[in-house]
Amino acid sequence: MAQSLLEPVAAGQTRFRLHGLFVDARGVAVGREILAIFETIDRLVGFLGAYSEEMSLDELFLSMTLETGRREGGGRAFLLRCQGGDSYAVERIRRLASVVQSVTYTGAGSIFILPRDRQTPFGFDLANPAETVGAVGPDDVVAVSETYATRLRVIDRLDPIELVQRLSMRPQPIPGDKIDNDPELCGLREMALVLVSPGLSSRITSWLWRRQVAMAGIRLSLRDGEPGSLLLRLRTPPGRILDILQAIPGVELFVPVSSRAAVQVGWRHPIHLASANACLPGDEMYLFRGRADRVERIPGSPKFVDGTYLVEHELSTRPPDDEEARLLAPEISTVSLSLRTTNVAREPSGVLIAWSQASMIGGLLYLLPPSVLRSCEFVTLKEGVLVLSERGGGGRIGASAMIPLGRRMVEAAPGVLVPDGHELWPRVRPQLVRELLGLEAEELAVYPDDAAACAIRIPAAQRMPLDARAVRASTPVLAEVVSDPPGSLDTDPTISNERLGRFALWRYRGES
Repeated sequence: MAQSLLEPVAAGQTRFRLHGLFVDARGVAVGREILAIFETIDRLVGFLGAYSEEMSLDELFLSMTLETGRREGGGRAFLLRCQGGDSYAVERIRRLASVVQSVTYTGAGSIFILPRDRQTPFGFDLANPAETVGAVGPDDVVAVSETYATRLRVIDRLDPIELVQRLSMRPQPIPGDKIDNDPELCGLREMALVLVSPGLSSRITSWLWRRQVAMAGIRLSLRDGEPGSLLLRLRTPPGRILDILQAIPGVELFVPVSSRAAVQVGWRHPIHLASANACLPGDEMYLFRGRADRVERIPGSPKFVDGTYLVEHELSTRPPDDEEARLLAPEISTVSLSLRTTNVAREPSGVLIAWSQASMIGGLLYLLPPSVLRSCEFVTLKEGVLVLSERGGGGRIGASAMIPLGRRMVEAAPGVLVPDGHELWPRVRPQLVRELLGLEAEELAVYPDDAAACAIRIPAAQRMPLDARAVRASTPVLAEVVSDPPGSLDTDPTISNERLGRFALWRYRGES
């Protein structure tokens, strides 16, 4: 069995063989620095992304250095060094680094050892520094585990800011395939940025202006010699508008992730940029374009101009006089309301029962509860018997949904009933339907079947309660009064008084 290069630290121990170790507030031996070794750049980026989701990268960047090291046996690795402080910081970095299959060490200078684990709650110290470490050069880093020591030589340094800015975007599907399904989940509820190519800017601004979308914009020259593209800022944009813009070639939609950074919709930056303001120095604004795989830097803080001044206006000719206006008035063709099928499910408001089943209506009195029955109304038509009911509310089921007879009728507009599975076409506003049918306040209109060319108007006087119509009236029988009640007593009753003892009922025990 190989000899261990580390020895556990005892409780209360304050002197260590490894220079740079000290005891924190919990009594754990930690170093002034933390070292994490990553085998690939992907693991390093994965660690930074996971760290940015929990903590601010700005604090980590204050003391962090990234280096490229070469192992003695060959191969490269990426070294991340930062300030230690206490065992909490060590355990946080070790937990996140272990997710990307990387190892974390604690120490100072060029020598680092494993931090504490469950078997050694107070940490480790070097068992024999002279034999384990040996001579250490100015560019060497030695990471000591329990059974082996890894020596790496630093050959290059990496700029963390440049690394974050050069990372490629990763495709990320839009939740529900449409922004309109949940703009809050896409991050576009409050504001969205739209980058429009020069050839489409006038059409896009005019289209947004006609739809009353609050916007502001600036002109950008993304490349030298190219005409300026238009960057629009939309306030509380409707989701359906964003879905249309997303599908137009030459238009790119961006999600603001911080005050100075935005990421293209459908893409994701490996780093949570909202916690990495130090990666975006200066006062520039950064647009991370996933489709073009590049970062656009807007110098200075952009000063957006109100969208009113971005819309192109044309001089109009002299307005026509009254006579010309009559000649130019277009001929508008009129159409009639008609029924067509639909897949929209609606709660029934009535049931049309054919005359062949009319004899079964009386059984509804036994089927419907009193609270539902008293809201039902009864109308006799040529096509059958129409039973009207109120819609269910507050968790109740309407009476029409409980009647197992006839054809269910639904409301296409207030007081306008059509067969279930149909709707009125064209889809005009509900109040206009009543006006077109000429209905008064309490009148109803019914399309009895899907082939009906016109509706049947039902005045309010023709409707009556179902229970009053279905229950037969009965005449009570006059009661017969008897002068002498049968079984009357002929003798007078007698009353006797007897003195009872303390337990009066005991003497009746056993008597039947």
